[in-house]
Amino acid sequence: MRRFSLGLLTLMFSAATLTAQMPPRPSAYTNNPGFWITAGVSGFRANVVNDGVSASKWDFGNSTNFAYRGSIEKGGNNGSSFGLAGSWSHVPFLYTSTGVFSPAGGCPSTPSCNAHLDLMNLVVTFHSGAGIGFHQVLELNGGVVAYRNLKRDSDGAKLEPSGGNIDPLFALGYGFGYGLSDRTNLDILSDYSFALHERKDLSNGTSNTNSMPGLRVSLRMGFGGSTTRR
Repeated sequence: MRRFSLGLLTLMFSAATLTAQMPPRPSAYTNNPGFWITAGVSGFRANVVNDGVSASKWDFGNSTNFAYRGSIEKGGNNGSSFGLAGSWSHVPFLYTSTGVFSPAGGCPSTPSCNAHLDLMNLVVTFHSGAGIGFHQVLELNGGVVAYRNLKRDSDGAKLEPSGGNIDPLFALGYGFGYGLSDRTNLDILSDYSFALHERKDLSNGTSNTNSMPGLRVSLRMGFGGSTTRR
């Protein structure tokens, strides 16, 4: 028994001596940045907005358009983040008067004419997924979409409603990312967004939902963060 106790004490003393002689582990940034900055571009499609107040329909024809998006987000654990994101796109559409036709604030000589508008989103966004190598990505977004600067293509005149319109917007994104480092990620997401337009002066059965599916490529850069031993 004495021999066993003496051997155990000798082993413990040797381990403590080796631990004391080992150099300290270097400090390094964690893979949880203090905040993220994201820039991206998406190809998206929109269907139609029926506006009862101006008695008009804005038909986007499900054509593919490009939107440019940026965000700033507060970093969390395991690659998650929470912040604000905004996007802008200049979109062509067919403007049609659905009420009594009047060229004032509408098309010059026919009920329909080609036009463009600025489509802008501002959302609160939650992002999950980051790290070195391939990983899954999930995004949840909620905010508003603004339709601004409705103008005829023929002469640039403003169309009704002259002040544009703002609708609530909800979006879900899912895809995959590749981390070049724990602070530089390239993401590809499939987005599905839908905006709810007001039903004022719309007849029963007329859609007030503008669906906007899309495919987005984003570059995410992480900054800041605390140091830990690893």
